[in-house]
Amino acid sequence: MDFFQWHWWAGLALVLMIAEIFVPGFFLMCLGIGCLGGSIVAAVGLGASAQLIAFSGFSLLAFFTIRPVLMKRMWKDGDVKTNMDALVGQRGRVTQDFESGLRLGRVSAAGDDWRAECTTDRALRVGDLVEVVRVESNTLIVKAIDPT
Repeated sequence: MDFFQWHWWAGLALVLMIAEIFVPGFFLMCLGIGCLGGSIVAAVGLGASAQLIAFSGFSLLAFFTIRPVLMKRMWKDGDVKTNMDALVGQRGRVTQDFESGLRLGRVSAAGDDWRAECTTDRALRVGDLVEVVRVESNTLIVKAIDPT
């Protein structure tokens, strides 16, 4: 039984495209497209060398045309901020007074109570509204928001 039959190529294409689900990067999908090309050539009745050339050509074509489009679409630099980046710009309330000289206190932001440092020497009292400017280690750097 010869391997170079259209149904072997089609089966291998199916296996590679299913395996693409578990391996990111769209590489296996490009090989699956190459297998589909080999399957088409085998179904036409051409020989093994023509099938391998079609497999190589379709794989390279998919790798240099389809893969970059899919990579750009699927692996965007997402606008979803997580962890510390998500805190920047959030508003919070002062839970422990900030003394004007120390500029240290506590702020409730994003559902947690954080150690915080104010960007100005202004005294902040419990309940004042602040905005997170940046995060340094486990300390939020905040600025006061005027309640206007």
